[in-house]
Amino acid sequence: MKIRSARRAALATFCVAAMVLAACGDDDDSTSTEPAATEAPSDTAASTAAPTDTAASTDAPAETTGSSGAEAPDGTDALGEEPSGEATGTPITIGVVYSETGRTGAAYQAADDVANAWADWVNSEEGGVNGHPITIAAGDSLSTGEGAAAAGREVVESDGAIAVIINDSTAENALTEYLAGQNVPYIGGSANGRPQDSAATQWPNIYFHQQPSSPTTSATTMFVAKLDGRENFGAMVCAEVPVCAEADALFSSLGPALGLNYVGLVTVGAADPSYQAPCLELIGKDTDALNLGLAPSTIHSVIDECSTQGYTGTYTSSYNSVLPSDVESIEGVRMIGGFNGFPWWADDPQVQQFRDAMEASGTTVDYNTPAATSTWSALELFRKTMNDSGPPADAEVTSQDIIDAYHGITDETLGGLLPQPITYVADGQQPLIKCFWPFVIEDGETTSLPTPDEESGNGADGDLKTICYDLG
Repeated sequence: MKIRSARRAALATFCVAAMVLAACGDDDDSTSTEPAATEAPSDTAASTAAPTDTAASTDAPAETTGSSGAEAPDGTDALGEEPSGEATGTPITIGVVYSETGRTGAAYQAADDVANAWADWVNSEEGGVNGHPITIAAGDSLSTGEGAAAAGREVVESDGAIAVIINDSTAENALTEYLAGQNVPYIGGSANGRPQDSAATQWPNIYFHQQPSSPTTSATTMFVAKLDGRENFGAMVCAEVPVCAEADALFSSLGPALGLNYVGLVTVGAADPSYQAPCLELIGKDTDALNLGLAPSTIHSVIDECSTQGYTGTYTSSYNSVLPSDVESIEGVRMIGGFNGFPWWADDPQVQQFRDAMEASGTTVDYNTPAATSTWSALELFRKTMNDSGPPADAEVTSQDIIDAYHGITDETLGGLLPQPITYVADGQQPLIKCFWPFVIEDGETTSLPTPDEESGNGADGDLKTICYDLG
């Protein structure tokens, strides 16, 4: 299990190049906490329940609260606090369970590097978190529920993590059940492997998610297609796990409500020898928005085949199914969708701080991904929350201290680093995240998809602005 101080992590990343395998975006719904055989992870998650309201949310916040990052003109950082120098208090260990290897590795590979870059910056420049130095303990989930449960036990029981970030939707179900049994809070990341309402209801006192999940995962693609002026929406999703095909029910109900013609769904496997037939099937139905709920490596192969067969429309996808640098490399492709992490290209001081910290870390891993930015925002929410409400530097910090502090979070957006205002309450319904950052990949570049008529879901302007799909 990798556990290292932020300073050691920064030095190590200069010497080690990260080599990872292909990954998928959204995965299975296993809840076992013991090592057991698990199904192959799915590439997208969807609800079969039809949404009751398809309009964009009009409940935008009056203002954003508490940003973080670059130093403000008065000498404070973007949280409005003066950097306090060296961290000298009792240490805090945060666990990061992520897919470093296995089929979701490409989507989540930056999580460990991002966490250590953040900790290095916080420890050296910000005086730690409320005076407490931060250590990151990272474990590879192996892209399986079995591996996630083992990694979770290691970072908590051996490495002493008192809060955990999850970056692998295969891992979320198996690991969160274990964390609940240990009363260790899940404080975010980029894991959308189960419906939000299920997780928030089942584990209300330790489950602190900040990113959209199922069914927003699938609904995002159709909603953005409508905003982009597409007319005929078709979908190609993973064949490995039956839940992928359940998106058909959502698309069937959502299409007519949006005034979008849903032409149907086909399933494909990562090991299929050819994608010619499914491409031709959807092309024959005049599809002009082709949704790809697949692993990033499969997406590349499907785009190549469909382009060869004459597809000239727009592709859609969302969240961790998209490896932007890979899609950017495909000549002539246009893809739209939604990200569950803030846009790394935004011209904003707190996003610049993210880029500066990653550059200073010397990492060789691609951190221009939504999984990377959602990890950073989860850690920034931890920093602000514990600075505001955590134990003082000379006190030991426990998991319960973190849980208590998080239950005091009200209408927090971190100045646009979170997709919508977040409020957590004890023994009650946690927030359903229905807002996201719309993107377009075109001409080899990832940028924000213009949505001038949509109200901001998080109160931010420009590239940090989110839009919201109201699931009712």
